Amino acid sequence: MTFILWGRASSANVQKALWALAELGLPYEHRIVGGRYGGTDGAEFTALTPTRKVPVLQDGPLAIWDSHAILRHLGLWHAPKDHALHLGTPAAMAASDSWLDFTSTVLQPPFIRLFWQLVRTPADQQSAAAQEAAKKDIAAALTELARGIDDDGRLAGADFSMADIAPGSLMYRLNDLAPEVIAANPKVAAWVARLQVRPHWQAHVATSYEELRV
Repeated sequence: MTFILWGRASSANVQKALWALAELGLPYEHRIVGGRYGGTDGAEFTALTPTRKVPVLQDGPLAIWDSHAILRHLGLWHAPKDHALHLGTPAAMAASDSWLDFTSTVLQPPFIRLFWQLVRTPADQQSAAAQEAAKKDIAAALTELARGIDDDGRLAGADFSMADIAPGSLMYRLNDLAPEVIAANPKVAAWVARLQVRPHWQAHVATSYEELRV
C-alpha cells in the first residue's frame, strides 16, 4: 500500500509527516500543493479536508488532515510494535501525545510569529518589538520543553519517539533564525543536537525555506 501525502515540502507541518513516514520506512506518493504551488482549491484536494490546508495524508479510503492527527494515525496504525514511533499502548501514547498538543498550543504560535516577522514580512515592515516578544514567548516554551528532557538530551525519556517529531520539526528554522534562543537553554540545545544527527531530520527538516522569503 502506498500513501498519498499532499503538501509542499517547505511547510513545517508537512515536514512532520515527511519525517515520520521516512522514519517508518513507509512508501508514499508526494503530491506538491500549497503556497506558490497552488492546488488547494482544486476539487480533488478540497474533497479531502474542510480546512483546505496542508498536510493531508490519504491512507486508502481515509483522509487524515492536520499534521499531528497524521502523526497519531501513523503511530497508532502503521508503526510496528517494536518501533520507536509506535503509539499503540497507553504508555507510548502518554509519553508523546501531550508533547504534540504542547507544540500546537504553546511552542508553534510564537515560532510562527517570529518566522513571519523575519521571513514572511518585508524588511521595512518588520517590528523589532514584535520579534523580541516572540523570542521571549519561545524561550518560555523552551523552558517548559526542557522540563521533559533528561540529562542525556532525551525528550519523554526515550532515545527517539513521536514526542520528538512535532517540536523537533521547528528546531532547524529556529536555530537558523534565532540561535541564541536555543543556546540559552542547554537541555534544549542537547536535545536538538541529538535530532541533528538523524538522517531523516537532515533530509526533511534541515532544508531550505528560501522559497517562503518575501
